[in-house]
Amino acid sequence: MRLTVPDPDPGRSRALAEQLGARVGLAGVLADLDRRTRPAADRATGTRGFTWDRRDARSRTWWPQGLTLSADAAGRPSTLGIGDRRVLLAGWYAKGAGRARPHVATRVSVVDLDAVGAPGYAHVLLVQAHRDESTGLVRHRPVPVHAGGLVWLGDMLLVADTRRGVRVFDLGDVVRPPRRTGLPRGVRHLLPQRAAWLADGDGDAEPLRWSFLSLDRTVPGTLSLVAGEYAAAGTGARLARWALDPGSGEPARSEPDEVLTPAIASMQGAVRVEGTYVVSASDGARRRGHLWTGPAGGPYAQHSRVLPVGPEDLAYDPATRRVWTQTEYRGRRLVLSLPVPHRHPPPR
Repeated sequence: MRLTVPDPDPGRSRALAEQLGARVGLAGVLADLDRRTRPAADRATGTRGFTWDRRDARSRTWWPQGLTLSADAAGRPSTLGIGDRRVLLAGWYAKGAGRARPHVATRVSVVDLDAVGAPGYAHVLLVQAHRDESTGLVRHRPVPVHAGGLVWLGDMLLVADTRRGVRVFDLGDVVRPPRRTGLPRGVRHLLPQRAAWLADGDGDAEPLRWSFLSLDRTVPGTLSLVAGEYAAAGTGARLARWALDPGSGEPARSEPDEVLTPAIASMQGAVRVEGTYVVSASDGARRRGHLWTGPAGGPYAQHSRVLPVGPEDLAYDPATRRVWTQTEYRGRRLVLSLPVPHRHPPPR
């Protein structure tokens, strides 16, 4: 499997941003939060977190998936102007009608974790540029991906594209259109795509299914991108890790440094913490999820039912040594963090 970085078309993305409205960046979104989270807890473990407002918590159209933290961005040059503010970005995909259109749009919720009381948040719709053949003008359309994984890297937001690799956005490019015409309900900001990192197979290897993403800082002074694929049975599902160039933040090589097949059913997210992989796994719509921990070569220890029902992507905050996740099912959508479990689960 390979990951390549084709030459982007910055002119098209800039033209789109200029057409869409005022460029306000991430700081502009944080100054314009129009929704409020609600405190929530996972009763089985006593872990506290939050849920979305009632409309988002029960939406049949929008489904939460990947997440990332401003802690991921730390250590990379940034022009976003938000300082040390703690922010969480949560990805959602919009379901289409029928199997032919499983994903029709993607949005990112910007959550102010430093807010007093319940954190406020706002939605940003991800869009991509295309040229109208009849007029020659640059237009926009929604980005139709599952968004199972997000990574915040300096000013960049990386979004998993299941079949193609990674979509790349610059969080400074967020715009506030002058009118809300054509925007989905509850969305006031747009973020145009800047570039893409494209994935393919290598020889007889099947292309990776990009189900989730995370950032790895195990080796001081270096960065790696961890990606993995979901498979209900777990058979053959892979984790892969690419070194990132310290200057550009892009993949340093097209081939991954490491490819693993941990044989974990229903992997939804993975982070690498000081050389140990921590993996989230779902177990259907009625049973609680699990965490797995282990080194690259295994074995992997299962920490049974330590996650709520429907866990998704993982993100790691090195300052608190906690992993964050969110859950997807209507009426049970939580965002919470918990300590990284010990290598071996406690005896039952």
